Amino acid sequence: MYAVIKSGGKQYKVKEGDEILVEKIEVEEGKVVNLDDVLFLNKDGEIITDSQKLRDVKVKGKVIAHLKGDKIIVFKYRPKKRYRKKKGHRQLLTKLLIEKITLGKEEPKKEKGVEKKAEKATKKPREKKGKEEKLIAKKEVAGKKEEKEKVATPKLSKKTTGKTGAKAKRNPKKIS
Repeated sequence: MYAVIKSGGKQYKVKEGDEILVEKIEVEEGKVVNLDDVLFLNKDGEIITDSQKLRDVKVKGKVIAHLKGDKIIVFKYRPKKRYRKKKGHRQLLTKLLIEKITLGKEEPKKEKGVEKKAEKATKKPREKKGKEEKLIAKKEVAGKKEEKEKVATPKLSKKTTGKTGAKAKRNPKKIS
């Protein structure tokens, strides 16, 4: 069984036990990485390319080391212009050991009925309020709303809204 995965904008053909170099992944050495972006799967001659089925495919890899790639020299040159620039670059890489390629969900299915029964047992029964208690609660809520409205809407006087108000303060005329 082998798969084609995508990591760092590149595609890699992997099978269990392979060691590959990918662009740096921010994971400590020795930790397991899940590579979820699977593009293709060949399982014993059965080819799977359907994106719905490939969502369930998991490729697990273990980080072996973080390395630097070979040096690449970038040289820019313009003839007869005395323009030359030389730069070097070393790409940061991560070495992965592909441990497992799995198709399907690994989590065991839980019984739904058991969970629902447990939830019902932990819930407390509702306390029913009488008509009088409901009326008192409504009056309290209405009183709080009225208080908020009084505080939230200050009345503006004509002085602050007229020409002598805010506009006069923003654009004062220069007197010389």
